[in-house]
Amino acid sequence: MKILFYIILSVIFPFQMIMGQTGKDSILFRGNIVYDGDASEATFLHELYIKHNPKQRYPIVCDSDFSTKCIRGDTLLIEHFDTRYPYFYQMVEFIANDTLPQNIHIWRYPKSCNDWYYHQKYKTANLSIKDTIRKSEMVGTYKCKWKKKDSDYPVTSAATMKINDDGTFELIDEWVSWDTFGTTFYVGNWEIKQDTFICRVVPELMPSTVQERYPGQVLRFVRANFEDDKQYIMEEEKVYKFLVRKKGLIQTDIQDYIYKKVKNR
Repeated sequence: MKILFYIILSVIFPFQMIMGQTGKDSILFRGNIVYDGDASEATFLHELYIKHNPKQRYPIVCDSDFSTKCIRGDTLLIEHFDTRYPYFYQMVEFIANDTLPQNIHIWRYPKSCNDWYYHQKYKTANLSIKDTIRKSEMVGTYKCKWKKKDSDYPVTSAATMKINDDGTFELIDEWVSWDTFGTTFYVGNWEIKQDTFICRVVPELMPSTVQERYPGQVLRFVRANFEDDKQYIMEEEKVYKFLVRKKGLIQTDIQDYIYKKVKNR
């Protein structure tokens, strides 16, 4: 019912006027929520409030202009509810100093993912493996899609891995079952030993739950599952191993999982 209410608001009031504070220093702050990533993933549930008055909240919708009266210099917060992992919901915090319209950005994944995970057209390519495996050959973006066969309820996964030339990697693995879904996000270091590609997750490289991708806009991931992953990795090492072949990286423990190279960077 709450979701339906917000959607109806967006239809009836395409430009939302949200009443706030008044006074000699009051301003009319104008903004628009922009969702970084796949637009189909955007959800409509958002609430705006002034930091020192969190009980008074106003619904706003994605890709819709809004405005609110506040005191110049007030800290405004937008809570973005997302029922999917890795982040149950996020909070964007910013200062209302100007009356000029501003784009307020929300992103689902750590800011490092924006230049390789979103809005990319991929084409599979073979690795040019010869007698020795060069590190420069391994750098790039890889994708792996699989379906778990030995399950009462089929599980499908779409994983993307970025191999960086500084010896680090990032891995996003999104899986879906009939009644649930989840996402794993790992960061770590990689190395080559003979014909085996080894990715070792490093807890210290896991991203912070507080990030600033845009000046003056701080996004706080709330209940981010990589905090639990970080604690788990500190207690038990997590290592991915792959056989390097021309058709891609074959995960050694589950050889149906083949990470095919789709981009050189």
